[in-house]
Amino acid sequence: MSASPAVWASGASHLIADCFDCAKPYLDQAYKGLPPLVRFVAAQLFIDCHLSSESALILIQSGKEWDADLISRSVMEGSVKLAYMLYGSISEIELKVEEYWQVLPLFFAIRRGENARQFLDAVPDANAPEWQSFKDLLVEPEEVSSIRASYSKRARQEIEERWSFSGMCRFFARTEDPVFRFIRQYLAHGYSMSSHLIHKDADSIGMIWERSRRDEARRTAVSLGHSARVVSDTCAYAKLRLFSLLRACSAPTKVLSDIDTRYEGLTEALASANKHFHDVEYPSDA
Repeated sequence: MSASPAVWASGASHLIADCFDCAKPYLDQAYKGLPPLVRFVAAQLFIDCHLSSESALILIQSGKEWDADLISRSVMEGSVKLAYMLYGSISEIELKVEEYWQVLPLFFAIRRGENARQFLDAVPDANAPEWQSFKDLLVEPEEVSSIRASYSKRARQEIEERWSFSGMCRFFARTEDPVFRFIRQYLAHGYSMSSHLIHKDADSIGMIWERSRRDEARRTAVSLGHSARVVSDTCAYAKLRLFSLLRACSAPTKVLSDIDTRYEGLTEALASANKHFHDVEYPSDA
C-alpha cells in the first residue's frame, strides 16, 4: 500500500464499514437480545460515531489532518462512552443508559435555558419572532426546581463526573479487564493534544505554525505520520465500538481478528508511516 493518506483513508473506510456491517444485526430494531432502550441508545451512538468517522476520513483524503483530528476527538469520546455504557451486567447497563439518555439531558437543559435567558435579556426585543428558537430553550422555574429536588448538587456532580472522559477512564482503570484497564494510558495524550486544537489555544496555534516552518522532508514526514495516526485511531475506535457491542450481546468476537487479518496491509502501511516519521525526526547517530 502506497504512502498516501487518501489511500489509507479509503482502506480505513472499508474497515469501519465492515465493523458497522457486523454490528447491524445487533443495532436493528428487531434485535431482542438487549432491553429496547439500551439497544436504541447504543444504536444511535454507534451510528453517529460511525458517520463522524467517515467525515474524519474525508478530511484526511483532502489533506486536512488537523481538522480531521478535531472530529477524531469527538469519535474517541463517543466510542469510550459506548464502551462504558455497555460494560457490566444488564442492570448496570440499563442504569447507565438511563443516566446518559434521560438524566444528563435534564442538567444540560437547565444550562441551555440559563444561557438562552441571558441572551434574551441582552437583545432589544426578546419577543421578536426571530428569537423564538431561544425562547424554546427556556426551562420553567418549576421544572428547574423539580430537577434540582430530584438530584442534589452533589448527585448531579457525581453523575457528570462518571460520564466525563477522565471519569470513564478511571472506571476502566479500576477494572481487571485486560481490554479496558489501560484505556486511559492509550488515549489520554491524544485527548489532551486535541483539546488544544478544539480551544485554539497558544499550544495549538504554535504546533501548526512550527510545522509550517519545517523543511520539506520533516514537514512531509510529520504530516504523513499525523494522517496515519488519525486513520489508525479511526480504525481502533470502530473496533472498540464493535467489541463492546458484541460482548454486551454475548456474541462471538472472533470477527474482530478476521477484520485485523483482512486489513493487515493497511496496518503495515500506517506503521510504516509512523516509523518514517521517527526516522526523519530522530535520525540515528550511527
